[in-house]
Parts: sequence; structure tokens; C-alpha cells
Amino acid sequence: MVNLYGTKVSACTDDNINLLKRFISDERKARMERFLFKEDSIRCLLGEVIARYAVSKDLNYKNEDIGFKTDSYNKPYLVIANQSVFYNISHSGDWVVCILSDKPCGIDVEFIKEADFDIAKRFFSQNEYESLMSQPAHYRTRYFFMLWTLKESYIKTDGRGLSLPLDSFSFNIDSGRISLSTKDTNNLSNCFFSQFEIDDDHVVSVCSKEDCFPDKICLVTVQDILNTL
Repeated sequence: MVNLYGTKVSACTDDNINLLKRFISDERKARMERFLFKEDSIRCLLGEVIARYAVSKDLNYKNEDIGFKTDSYNKPYLVIANQSVFYNISHSGDWVVCILSDKPCGIDVEFIKEADFDIAKRFFSQNEYESLMSQPAHYRTRYFFMLWTLKESYIKTDGRGLSLPLDSFSFNIDSGRISLSTKDTNNLSNCFFSQFEIDDDHVVSVCSKEDCFPDKICLVTVQDILNTL
């Protein structure tokens, strides 16, 4: 099982915020209050409720039976009775996305904006950087974020965060086929990858140890969440 969900930040009104806050933990409510900008607070809220929605919808758990903890690398994981379930969330621009799987998984969404290619030179592998710079000029920025989101999704699946150097593994994208090579002896093996363009301005990459990705991301409205939780 690999299921993908996405919801829009801009569709969340003040009334919806108050309704959705009923379903989240006190810790998450406190985190919301610490953000300076309203959009960041909304992303924080939607990150938890979309994960709760996914578990409730796919696994038939009640919201009150779903809990969250973090491991020693500060990676969040689900706490539900007698079942191993893995999830990950990401947010950028107007989207919050979630992946739910029976096996370790990661997801990353990025808003496509002007890219600093010096970042790629410093942090990407040599092969990735050369591949990036060989792309047509009009496509180079999108390709940068395709690579960036793949690397983020893999790091999040691995769970060690940035203690895993970004240039210790390398992606190759060839006609939509994604392959990974790595120098890390402790790496996750047999990972699978896929990418989605949720709209023209965002790129989503997903990683899982399970090779059964859906054809598209399921788009979820605030009302869908309220009806389910």
C-alpha cells in the first residue's frame, strides 16, 4: 500500500482553521502559534490533519486513536495499535502533501522558483550537477527541483536527515525512469521512486521501499477532512 494525498493551503479559511484545530494535538496547536506568518501556521495545521485523514480513510482508525511521536533523528512516526504504518508529509507554496505506506517512505514537494545552481554544485553529486547543467536553459530550473525533491524524499525515507550527505548518493533521470546510486554503506536498499506534477508550479517526489505507487496524488478538500475525522 502506497497512498498519496495533497491539499491546498489557499483553500483553508479562518472558519476552517478553527474547525480543523479540534482534531489536532495540543503540541501541534502550540507549534501553530509560534509561526510569524499565517500561511506557515496553516501548513503546520494541514500537515497533521492530512496525515490523520489518510490513516482514518485508508485504515479505518478513529482520529482519537491516532498519535504521533518522533525518533532519535526527530523523524515523526505514527502510533496506532498493533500495526506498522509509515507516513511522511511535506509542504511548500500552496500545497501540503502526505504519503502513507506499509514500509518506510518519504515525500517532498517544492514550489518551482528561481534556483541557485551554486547550491547544486556544492551539494549535488558530480554526475547530478553535470546532468543539470546539460539541460536546456528553459528546463534547467525545473530539473533542479526534480533532483532536489528526489534527494529530500530519499533522505526522509532513510530517516537520518542531513547526517546523510547530499552528495553521498546520486540520481539519474532518463525518460522518466529514476535510478539511484550511492556510496553510503548503511543506505536503504531497494527503494523505489516516482514524481508528480501536482500543478505547473510545483514538483512532488516520493520514495518508498514498496513499488506500487498510484497514478496520481489524491486531492483532498478541507470538507473531505472534516467529513472523515
